Amino acid sequence: ILITAYLLTGTVGVEIWQKPLLFGYYITDALVILLVGFSLFLSFPQTLYNIRRAHLKKTLKNDSLYEGLLPLVSPLLLFILLTVWVVLSPGNILTKQPRLFLWMVGVAFSNVICKVIVCQMSSTRPELFHWILFPLALVVYAAISGLLGWTEEAVLAVFTALVTAAHLHYGVCVGRQLSEHFNIYIFSLKKRVQE
Repeated sequence: ILITAYLLTGTVGVEIWQKPLLFGYYITDALVILLVGFSLFLSFPQTLYNIRRAHLKKTLKNDSLYEGLLPLVSPLLLFILLTVWVVLSPGNILTKQPRLFLWMVGVAFSNVICKVIVCQMSSTRPELFHWILFPLALVVYAAISGLLGWTEEAVLAVFTALVTAAHLHYGVCVGRQLSEHFNIYIFSLKKRVQE
């Protein structure tokens, strides 16, 4: 789908995305419908089939439904909190600061998902509530209740800086731990000199 979109843009120009195609619908609407449709009708059933097959073969890592769904709790709560903030923001935060908000969303999701991936790789149990959810819940509550008022953008900037610093810290710590575990230098495959 993306290759087709790039080819269409290169051939026809960006104007193709700015005009209604049929019945007042834009081509971007068709792309969103295709992406969601493929996810729902191809990827999701295949995932369920793979889970069922692994359950029958007894090759699942987590046998209980609770343990299997545990890694989804934090990303789902993060999605819900961010959606509530965007929809109910009295200052219309997404319109005023789209780049900063989307940067924060990307970094927050990256941090949550990286922790889930590391837990899966190390066969450890992921935490039920990622720590980022607690300050985010406070910020969202303060924003939608009107407590922040005109400072909502400044609070978004501070929270984005906090989330970015936390993600960088986590990446450095994981990199250091992996380099010590494999006895190599970071960004190199050379072994360390034994002391």
